[in-house]
Amino acid sequence: MTTNGVKGEMPSSCGTACAVKCWKWDVNQIIMNRTLNNMMYGILILNRPIPQNPAFIKRLWNKAAVRMTVDGGTKQWDKFIASLEDDLKKNIKDPDLISGDFDSITDEILEKYKNKGCKIIHTPDQNYTDFTKALMELNIHMNQAGLELSHVIAVGQTSGRLDQIIANIQTLYLVKDRLLLNPETNVFLMSDDSISWLLYPGDHVIYVPEETRLHKRAWCSLVPIGETCQYVTSTGLKWNLDNQPLRFGGIVSTSNTFDGSQKVTIKCSHTLLWSMKVPLITMS
Repeated sequence: MTTNGVKGEMPSSCGTACAVKCWKWDVNQIIMNRTLNNMMYGILILNRPIPQNPAFIKRLWNKAAVRMTVDGGTKQWDKFIASLEDDLKKNIKDPDLISGDFDSITDEILEKYKNKGCKIIHTPDQNYTDFTKALMELNIHMNQAGLELSHVIAVGQTSGRLDQIIANIQTLYLVKDRLLLNPETNVFLMSDDSISWLLYPGDHVIYVPEETRLHKRAWCSLVPIGETCQYVTSTGLKWNLDNQPLRFGGIVSTSNTFDGSQKVTIKCSHTLLWSMKVPLITMS
């Protein structure tokens, strides 16, 4: 989900020689459903309720190159479909893949989607979460098809069991550390009104949707997970960082917000978890 579809390109706003990688992020591509026809992306439904705007989810789902439900996420998807008005139920595509250890789904639901022609993949390995294993299976599927994804959107929630929330963040880290996907594929966690992803060491330019900038309860955060980020410098935030470290037990930039600028810039020495409010996905 980088502007121009290029990861590692040095935009002019960085203003330095390209000694480090620089990423440009534009979430408008997803939340405004813009340019979806020109993007090769995948979507996963995790085992949490789907509260987003139904028309938004339908379009995001149908335009994906590959659609996947993960264990109990199949049950959540089935409930979501059943709750739709008749017009929205029309022409919704079935999942391409359903994976998991299937401890959170009934045999009835599994059989229902098997009869629809969905590929069922049993992943009983308990060394990894169902989310992590789903990305492994997605990678196998894409390699067999000879296709590459620019990004993967995992639809879940940031409420509920804290251990599961942390496990989802762990999966984001494993994507790169264990090469779960093509190195150029980015993974995003989408909650009811927010989106999160990892910022790797280097320079980042994040374009902030106008509706987010103007929202009275807009928020964003920069959180170091597992290690200290030795230095972080930012612009475009209400409370900017100037070559400061972020670590648990020290400063952690939660409940930050935007200063009204169209973009935020982040320069970080170590990987950070970036989250931001995106109210559009709950609107009709």
